[in-house]
Amino acid sequence: MNTIAVRVAVADAIAQDIRLLRLEPQDGTSLPNWNPGSHIDLHLGQGITRQYSLCGPHGDTSGYQVAVKLEPTSRGGSKFVHESLEIGSELRISAPRNHFEMSANAGHTLLVAGGIGITPIISMARALGAKQQQFELLYFSRSDRHAAFRDELEAGPLQASCRLLFGLEHDAVEEVLESALNDRYEDSHLYLCGPKAFMDTVRAVADRCGWPEDAVHLEYFAGADPTDQGTQTSFDVKLARSGKVLTIPADKTIVDMLRVEGVEVETSCEQGVCGTCVTRVLDGVPEHHDCFLTAQEQRQGDCMAVCISRSKSKLLVLDL
Repeated sequence: MNTIAVRVAVADAIAQDIRLLRLEPQDGTSLPNWNPGSHIDLHLGQGITRQYSLCGPHGDTSGYQVAVKLEPTSRGGSKFVHESLEIGSELRISAPRNHFEMSANAGHTLLVAGGIGITPIISMARALGAKQQQFELLYFSRSDRHAAFRDELEAGPLQASCRLLFGLEHDAVEEVLESALNDRYEDSHLYLCGPKAFMDTVRAVADRCGWPEDAVHLEYFAGADPTDQGTQTSFDVKLARSGKVLTIPADKTIVDMLRVEGVEVETSCEQGVCGTCVTRVLDGVPEHHDCFLTAQEQRQGDCMAVCISRSKSKLLVLDL
């Protein structure tokens, strides 16, 4: 995968345990264009690659901005960003990818963010505000100290469309959500991002309020817990283009064994979160463990995240 050499130009604390980085290209050229909802990979050395949503001004290709929360159970990524990166630090990033694009035909847009899930959501709010399109943003945070971009959302041009909600208990969160989701405008779309438990709550309320699946769009930030994988067993994968059959042991993933065979599959998070490795299934029954595919896509069974998902059938045939 091609990467871009960048340098840290800004490293500021913008909320408790949240650090904003501005990354500028080392060669002074423009970075690739991106749309709200896009994310990039940060290659942090020692085999650590993490995905972060772009949250800076849309259309600014002189530098990218990402906001990173220091996770208490960090596996090395957020800890490295907070403790090792400083102004002048050099690293490599991927070009932007977007699995969380906004609909161009939404009559009304409801944006819901929990915690650090505000990072892709704020770029959507800015874009909708700039186009004077109707939207509402609900931002749930532990406290005002933990809320990123608080000044902009409370006093900036987005203020009239934003509600910041601090320290609510679960029942109060559901009450706010039901009020917002109960009266759905025609052609409304819902976009949500945040911790898995929070997003599961939003999805459950949206379902109770009659929101169709294709109007609910979500992105789990990297680090969300993937679906429980339970007891794993071995199975076989046939590569349709070559006819080769690989055995996937219980302690290995499909991606692991593809690499052993020298078969290239683009990956990113390898946690079932980002969707980069989603591959077409031509035969067999996938056992989905990802957070990326919708429930309808998982039921259809014609694609799967090969970084983490497995098989219910003895043989899977993949379009590889």
